[in-house]
Amino acid sequence: MMRVVHSLVAAGFLLLGSFGSGQAAVVDSFRIGSWNGSAFTDDQTGAFTTCVASANYRSGITLYVQVDTTYNWAIGFSAPHWNMKVGADIPLQYRIDRGAWQSGVAKATSKDLARMQMPQGGYIITRFRRGRTLYVRDGTYDYQFRLTGTSRLMARLAKCVERNIARHGAAPGTGTTAAASPQGGLGNSAPANESTPATSAAADPQLAIEATQALFNLMGSAGISGLKLIPDGQREEDLNGLYAVAADDARTLVAHIFPVGSYQSEEELMAIVVADSQKACTEGRFSSSSERINENGKAIYTSYANCEADDFQLIERVAIVPRKAGGVFIYGVADTYVGEGGGAPVSPPELTDEDLYSAVASAAQ
Repeated sequence: MMRVVHSLVAAGFLLLGSFGSGQAAVVDSFRIGSWNGSAFTDDQTGAFTTCVASANYRSGITLYVQVDTTYNWAIGFSAPHWNMKVGADIPLQYRIDRGAWQSGVAKATSKDLARMQMPQGGYIITRFRRGRTLYVRDGTYDYQFRLTGTSRLMARLAKCVERNIARHGAAPGTGTTAAASPQGGLGNSAPANESTPATSAAADPQLAIEATQALFNLMGSAGISGLKLIPDGQREEDLNGLYAVAADDARTLVAHIFPVGSYQSEEELMAIVVADSQKACTEGRFSSSSERINENGKAIYTSYANCEADDFQLIERVAIVPRKAGGVFIYGVADTYVGEGGGAPVSPPELTDEDLYSAVASAAQ
């Protein structure tokens, strides 16, 4: 236990190097599952700077999670056998479970520890909280980290920040720093030329055009704005292949078409959708329901799935509606809610069931 605490404190000092301060003091410690955490203040000013937690893996690598006074967050990696050039920028690719590969740059704050600033938006932090596995590539080696207990961890780190700001005042946050030229991989491995995995586009361009128009019709009828149309190949992996997807940090809309002969029944399609939602809810309480309704003279088969854990909630609503040309449209809305205990709050604008299904009825042709 003392070795773990010592390693965490040492890493905390090195992670704090990005703040421009080389001196820090530990003012609070906690343990949650396999994670050990500490809060740090600046020795010179006494102001709170950051909370850091770590977990050790059988590979010999330690994973760190850091949250600063403005709830910016970063992750770090260390291993005693690494020998990186201090200050080097290391290009990485990472993803969580089946999500899309993301690009990042880690900075070697010591010869055996690298730190990577993470995006401020809600998408990645939500995936980190509810995901099972973090995959990281440095161009030469692939790394895997089981994300056990990260939902409770992020909530605890947020409370750590809140509590210690109240006690000690807040030092400036880390912000983001510009990356220099790449200078090797984790553990001083030279990176290979490796791009984000390619994915196949939707099989039928005409159906993709029709589904995209239907998605725009849905957004217009429901008064939904601010979402960005995401091309196939630039989405989360489990959304690739769908004909139309639009999203922001809090809400994802999808539209897809199953033509005649491509499915057995609406019941089978809906069962697959609900089962997939339940499978993805690995650390939360799951509930679901389905109902057939009639909206503006159109029969709509609807489902509702709710995954809730601590300060995180994911609500998924799906509607299957007959298509005039045969087959069915499937529309999906996934809304993510993250409370203050999970960092920066995330919440989509209100979209009632009545407004959604009325828009679905008018969007389908």
